[in-house]
Amino acid sequence: MQGSFEHAYQLLTSYFAEVRLVNPNFVFDIQIASCKDKRFTRCFWCFGSPKKTYKLLRPVIVIDRTFLKGRYRGTLLTDIAIDPTNHIFLLTFSIADSETTESWAYFLEMFGFNFFGYDTRFVVISDRNPRIINTVPKVFSFAIHAFCAFHISNNIKTTLESPKIVFRMAA
Repeated sequence: MQGSFEHAYQLLTSYFAEVRLVNPNFVFDIQIASCKDKRFTRCFWCFGSPKKTYKLLRPVIVIDRTFLKGRYRGTLLTDIAIDPTNHIFLLTFSIADSETTESWAYFLEMFGFNFFGYDTRFVVISDRNPRIINTVPKVFSFAIHAFCAFHISNNIKTTLESPKIVFRMAA
């Protein structure tokens, strides 16, 4: 999109509606703070036919976030899975005004609603973010929640002063 951030966020609903014309299985949801000022709060989207797609993937999802830069800061939440041929498959996306327990709950509830009934066991892998740790069992009481070894390794490296200690711990 070209132009200002304000204009881009105003066009978000129209853009998503256009995508749905091309892809009828496209799912999206946009939430605003109030009807009066129409302040963007968060949105969620996924491509394809979610319930059919998820059945073809391994029952493990990895959730993570990255911070958006620019005038309007926010957080992009994503989840990925691995297909049977070991390729990464992006499942869903959400942009939230900030990373909060509520934004993670919204993202995970939308994911669960669009990808399966709440009777399927699967594994959720994430970093050790306290917001995620608290939200996953509330939304997916039947899921196994594990932590990403890469994030744990990075936390150890930054916490400990000597990299030799980290190497010995990993060996």
